[in-house]
Amino acid sequence: MQEFHMNKYLKTVFFVLILSGIALQARNDNETVYKFVPIISSNPTSGTGVGAAATALYRVDDSSPSQALAGAQYTNSRSYSIAALNRMYFDSDKWQSKTLATYVYNNTSYDIPESIPVLPPLSSDENIAFNVNIFAALQQFLYLVRPSWYIGGQVFYIDQRFDAINAAGEAFLEKNGIANSKRGGYGIDIAYDTRTKQEKIYPSDSTLIDLSLNHFPTVLGAERNYYNAMLNARNYMPGLKESDVFATQLYIQLSSKYTPDGALSALGARNILRGFPIGLHKARNMLALQGEYRYRIEKTAWRATLFGGAALLRGGSYGNGSGNDREKHNGEYYSGGVGVHYILNKKNNLDYRLNLAYSSDDELSVYAGINQAF
Repeated sequence: MQEFHMNKYLKTVFFVLILSGIALQARNDNETVYKFVPIISSNPTSGTGVGAAATALYRVDDSSPSQALAGAQYTNSRSYSIAALNRMYFDSDKWQSKTLATYVYNNTSYDIPESIPVLPPLSSDENIAFNVNIFAALQQFLYLVRPSWYIGGQVFYIDQRFDAINAAGEAFLEKNGIANSKRGGYGIDIAYDTRTKQEKIYPSDSTLIDLSLNHFPTVLGAERNYYNAMLNARNYMPGLKESDVFATQLYIQLSSKYTPDGALSALGARNILRGFPIGLHKARNMLALQGEYRYRIEKTAWRATLFGGAALLRGGSYGNGSGNDREKHNGEYYSGGVGVHYILNKKNNLDYRLNLAYSSDDELSVYAGINQAF
């Protein structure tokens, strides 16, 4: 069954890549940049993963450089993922388009929380084990309504499937109300973007604020109507010297009561509070703040980075309606770390980064990939 769904949704991922290829052919005589790099990740919960990523920077007209990006990874927990993204600017930056498709198969394993009753009794060394199949797709269009201001909308499709591996996994899924679902959604998006054409890939002195309001109705597959609102505010300013950048990000996500577990605010992975495995800590509401100093090593293609952040989770999850164990994740979380970045393309400041992050869960994580965390 898992292989069937992977083959089915791989077609959509490859379709996004084909769209990117069409866009590349539609460019004018501007130079197109192609890069291919390895990607890695490692943390005690999710294991160690290796893979590869490819990207192309291109222009369809006199707009900002567009970017097509694809990557795949396999971990020693026998999990894997594949994703494709095409972010395009056209008509002299009057339009922005973002197309995303991703497929994830994850073998999940957690220690048993004391709050989860499991029958029959389990030995102390047994854990919660289940696997997750997730396919997600997004299409967004934004239009410039006045200088620096964009407005538009997006549509979503999400297919999530969960299979328990042991009795503890089955109890965990049931207790948290985690069930298979296929659902669609739509939303509006308002963005304030002062980045110049030279700053779309690597902002250095600008602001980007994005507000998204989304609805997932029962008519499109949701078990109960639910909503969410997301604010992603980023500011970039020169550092102690002109070639340095100090970047900050404020991220807020608020979700309604009947939001399913798979759509809750989540810490972790490569972006929102690096150092936490994605999906381990979730809640309906999240407030996160992080900063990063990017130091350019003079006369080289290298940068050194120092980053840190904090997040607050509140609201638990709806669970199965009789209780929810996600409330135990309510609280404050912290992480910080260092990074080394190599500039793949100096004209556009395209970076390949290696980040080492340590979290308040006392876990050390490693990430490598293309582009900045934010």
